[in-house]
Amino acid sequence: MNTIYQELIERIRGELADLEIIIGRGQKSWEQAQKMPDSQDAYLDSVALNLHSFYSALERLFELISRHIDGFFPKGNTWHHDLLIQMADDLVDVRPAL
Repeated sequence: MNTIYQELIERIRGELADLEIIIGRGQKSWEQAQKMPDSQDAYLDSVALNLHSFYSALERLFELISRHIDGFFPKGNTWHHDLLIQMADDLVDVRPAL
């Protein structure tokens, strides 16, 4: 297998492992918020932070795929939006829609 693709696979695996951790932390904070209504704000802040981290990790995955598989990364003020649109596209003979 091409070394570049092997490195990409390893980076994606790392991001997926990070996503698992983020999801676990968010779920734990959500459960604590339900159990402790008096301290709910602090736990909900943690849930929000983990949700932001989750999106950021997905965006890093999408950026890796965009640059290394698609060969194109959007630029300009709307690159976040454009990246999501790009990842939603099915690129025939390249990759399925994500």
